[in-house]
Amino acid sequence: MARSIGMAKGTTVYRAVITKQLRDGKTVTEYEGPYGGIGAARARVSFWTNYMADRDEETGERTGTSRASGHVERGTVSWGRVEDGDAR
Repeated sequence: MARSIGMAKGTTVYRAVITKQLRDGKTVTEYEGPYGGIGAARARVSFWTNYMADRDEETGERTGTSRASGHVERGTVSWGRVEDGDAR
C-alpha cells in the first residue's frame, strides 16, 4: 500500500525489503513502502523479523533466529504523466 502519495518530485523515499522463509520451505521477497522516513522502513523489517521469530517447540521461547530478514532501500520520487492507453 502506497504511503505519502503527495511527495514532491526528487524527494528521498525508503522501502523495506523483507525476505521470508515460509513453512512450506518456499522463500519469498516482499516490498513495503514507500515511506517518507528511514525509521518507518526499519520498523517494518523489525516487525517481520520479530513476528516470524523461531521458537523452541517445548518452551515457546525465542531461539534467536527468524524465518524473516530484511534491509532498507532508498529511492527518489520521479513523476511522469501517464498517457491514455498506457498499461505500464
